[in-house]
Amino acid sequence: MRNTKYKPFFDPILALLHQQMDICGIVRNHFIALSRRYYRMYGEGLSYKQMSAHLTKLKKLEQYKHWNIPYAWSLQQVIRDLARSYREIKTLGRGRPRFKKAKNHRGIRFDGSQIELRHVLPKQKGQRKYSVYELIAGGMTYRFSMHRPIVGEIKQVAFTRDAIGEIYLTLTEDFVESVPEPKTGKAEGFDIGIKDFLTGSNGKKYKSPMFYKQQEKKLAKEQRCLSRKVKGSNNYERQRKVVGRIHIKTANQRSEHHWKLAVKLCRSFDVMIFENLNIAAMKALWGKQVSDLSFTSFLNKLKHQTNKRNRIFHKIGRWIPTTKPCSVCGYKNNHLTLSDRHWMCPDCETLLDRDHNAAVNILREGLASLGLGDVRPTIVDKTLVGCTVESSSLALNSTSAFA
Repeated sequence: MRNTKYKPFFDPILALLHQQMDICGIVRNHFIALSRRYYRMYGEGLSYKQMSAHLTKLKKLEQYKHWNIPYAWSLQQVIRDLARSYREIKTLGRGRPRFKKAKNHRGIRFDGSQIELRHVLPKQKGQRKYSVYELIAGGMTYRFSMHRPIVGEIKQVAFTRDAIGEIYLTLTEDFVESVPEPKTGKAEGFDIGIKDFLTGSNGKKYKSPMFYKQQEKKLAKEQRCLSRKVKGSNNYERQRKVVGRIHIKTANQRSEHHWKLAVKLCRSFDVMIFENLNIAAMKALWGKQVSDLSFTSFLNKLKHQTNKRNRIFHKIGRWIPTTKPCSVCGYKNNHLTLSDRHWMCPDCETLLDRDHNAAVNILREGLASLGLGDVRPTIVDKTLVGCTVESSSLALNSTSAFA
């Protein structure tokens, strides 16, 4: 599946989309309240089948006749997502769904079999850079410039709105994009950290601009202005959009940086190995620094790029020791603390960089779990600068520089 995002042309009918999204939010809150009440009475939750039947009954009542405005399939998707969220409480240990303001409901979806896409205007030099298409969904017509062509069959259409109310169109097509890259013959282990975003097993460190930190002073100023406005006034709404634009800009900058770094790594290495960290625990310890770096978002983007470019993305276990063992001789330093950024191995007397040492251990463990190397560290001469890992199926050279 591939998702492609477009910006619809401005049209008064977009206001109807906002109304439909608000109704979807109201329906979601209604069934959350109903599920909680049902659970208190009977000790079990509502299934999707029960919620769907109840929704059909409510739509026939005069009190809920406005629930017929959105496309019926769209409302079914709302309760289907809600039913899945309740199932994941037991299967994945997630928290129960919470109430949200209807105006904060971010999107509405349409089935791909119920939409029509047609070409309206071809691209023309000097006037239109891209072809103009019309999308008919839910009985309404939307126009947009198709800057990226649709190759596969459209399975789903989603309209989403951001913090300032801008609406975007996302088409989900049945197409697996493949961009094969030439083989590099290299594997790399990466250690994720706060000071350095990524540290490679070859010694290279990748910094990440703290985009939220850069905007923090400006954001605080605009939020103070917002707090002085009267809620519900036009001035409050205008200032709320100013604050929203800062958040959107920060998110876009971070996303662009992640995509560019993911592509760069895929072009440099055939195999990329990471540690399966507990990001939630890191947030509790370091707070907004972890949120600003957004490790999970980056790893998801990198995984997407590795699938697209025929690379290998692998994670090792969370409880495998990678920081304390010496990557040269295997000695385990149990006295290592978080403030120790460099340490001397008492066994082989090698000066080690904490993050680089962990990246080398992550590489070896990952290659072993993939069947491309031995997990046990090799005893090497102290004057040796690097090590080479070879495999009969794939030659992987990883040079580790020690201070």
